[in-house]
Amino acid sequence: YMPVDVAGLEAMGISHEGGGDEYDDEDDDEDSDADDINLSPDDAIVVVAKTEDDFAVLEVHVYEEKSGNLFVHHDIPLPSFPLCLAHGDINHMGGAGNYIAVGTFSPGIEVWNLDVLNALEPSCILGGDDTTAADELMKMNMMMHSAGSHKKQQQQQPSTAGLKEGSHTDAVMSLCWNKIHRQVIASGSADQTVKIWDITKENANAATFTHHKNKVQAVVWHPTEGTLLATAAYDRTVALLDARSNEDCKKVKITADVESIAWDPHNTHYLTAATEDGSLTCWDVRQFDKPVWSMVVEEYGGVTDLAYNPNVPGMLATCSLNKTVTLWDTTQKEKVPPVACGNKAMEVGKLYTLSFYTSSSWLLGCGGSAKKLALWDMTRDDAIQKRFGERIQQQQEQTNNAVEEEQKKEVDFEAMMTPTAKDDTAALDKAREKSNNNNKKGKKKKGAHKRRK
Repeated sequence: YMPVDVAGLEAMGISHEGGGDEYDDEDDDEDSDADDINLSPDDAIVVVAKTEDDFAVLEVHVYEEKSGNLFVHHDIPLPSFPLCLAHGDINHMGGAGNYIAVGTFSPGIEVWNLDVLNALEPSCILGGDDTTAADELMKMNMMMHSAGSHKKQQQQQPSTAGLKEGSHTDAVMSLCWNKIHRQVIASGSADQTVKIWDITKENANAATFTHHKNKVQAVVWHPTEGTLLATAAYDRTVALLDARSNEDCKKVKITADVESIAWDPHNTHYLTAATEDGSLTCWDVRQFDKPVWSMVVEEYGGVTDLAYNPNVPGMLATCSLNKTVTLWDTTQKEKVPPVACGNKAMEVGKLYTLSFYTSSSWLLGCGGSAKKLALWDMTRDDAIQKRFGERIQQQQEQTNNAVEEEQKKEVDFEAMMTPTAKDDTAALDKAREKSNNNNKKGKKKKGAHKRRK
């Protein structure tokens, strides 16, 4: 993720203007600790959900691209085993920052502030246990204690808490933070429902969809259409729905349980799914009834995740249980499957997830059964650079041309509302002409009136 909360980053020691001088007179060990806390603009920051035997934690890793150093910056203990993560930049108060939504085996979704070191509790919780009764009892106990009352209370413990209104009722298996409507989160659960949340509202659950008949494994917002959501579940269906309506939903059947789905950010009408039988299938959502292409990428199954590179057109990556990441070139002729163009053994066990770093074109991260984070820096891979390197320049040129075209189309409203000297003269002449015509009409009416008399 990218740091955006300046106040939070200064609290973490990133700003050398406000807090850098306090370390100048310390010894070398403290200087080294300060260097580990301070972040540089070119540092890559990665959030990892990790589980041990009876312990779960969020780890915020920092990768220094220049030196290749990778270390844990800080961590956040979690009360339940995590299943999915989603990064966003708006909190429940509407303020900007770095926030991570965590789905666990519990029905609640915790939203943590990543800009705070040693965070003790989440910024907010969507759904989950309703602790209102327990909170009220605690307040009552504190008031009675402060008043000096030693009478035994009739109710020492709160009654068994239920769930908040609109909450999931089972584990949260998938999350996606909307990049267009930045306060909106989609979630999929083992309770077979998909929910839409507005974290800035007191009653955060905005909508619930029940179009799937089994556990919901994946939810992904469209990259540019903020109300279009793709979902996939263990009922072996992939669905498209309009988040504004419960009625507008399209479905397509697939051959096996889905593991992951992803939109192509450079061809936004393409949606791709990876399934447990080792297949990749791509659809044009404008004609959702039949796939554009389908192929087996792992003969013995085990494709666990896929991701498109947001900065390099045509670059697709998959990971699998065979402990490798494979790169694919999707810029083939229409209806022709992608071509494999490289792979790498990541040496962190069976791979479960991968992601491209949005601020770097050539950095990919993945996690596996060895409980470690592995990064693949492709900047020095000649074969990859030869195949994909020119596309970044072409993409930049296309983006610049598009911006220039938009600027030409934009109307200068200030110039439109400010009349020129020529406009003033024309307007004045028109007003004089209108005044002369009115005077002539008035004289005619007076003459007619005199004749009547």
